[in-house]
Amino acid sequence: MNKFRVLIVEDEIIIADTLERFLKEKNHEVVGSAISFEEAKTIYDKENPDIVLLDIRISGDKTGIDFAKYIQTHNNQPFIFLTSMMDANSINAAKETFPAGYLPKPVRKESLFSTIEIAMHSHIASQKQERTMTLHDGLKKVIIPLSDILYIQADHVYVKVFLKEEESILQRSTFKDFTEQLPKEHFFQTHRSFTINLKHVSHFDSQNVYVSGEAIPISRGRRKLLLSQLNVI
Repeated sequence: MNKFRVLIVEDEIIIADTLERFLKEKNHEVVGSAISFEEAKTIYDKENPDIVLLDIRISGDKTGIDFAKYIQTHNNQPFIFLTSMMDANSINAAKETFPAGYLPKPVRKESLFSTIEIAMHSHIASQKQERTMTLHDGLKKVIIPLSDILYIQADHVYVKVFLKEEESILQRSTFKDFTEQLPKEHFFQTHRSFTINLKHVSHFDSQNVYVSGEAIPISRGRRKLLLSQLNVI
């Protein structure tokens, strides 16, 4: 069995301790244990775990589902929901976050190991098949992973695509046609002339969101929706 770095988000201390003991038996590394959204976010941002074990009901105002959405807008690691009895609304909300698996409480040791192994196998396989896009800079065609795009800026009958490893590529296309090719769960239009990759957002203020150090304007009418996408309201 492969060894992974695991974050546990569970507000029942006995259950969290049991999970940690099980995981250590298989030489997995537990990078931290949190009981609330804020604790989980702090550990997650610092440790960047391979996978998260996530109770739906945790301490505080925000739920495990809220934290699942936070994961999706950042490094998008797989997460496994720990579940007890749930109402229909909770089940539907959980399904919409596309978890890598579910583990009913009390968690059985062998089910824990097999669910983690399957979740990580699927995640690693999907990363190898990451979506790409072909751009043409006027001289050559360049195939890039979508994750390398920082943001897109409209430029008359062109769009300027800013990338992690290159300054930018100018592509002949309308802004609307180009951005409609991008997955909505990862890209967000902040302004009539800008679309950003949510994974590369570092911080924001009242007027701008910052992507790789660049200030990208936020339209007043789209600010609340953006903050919701970033899971900060």
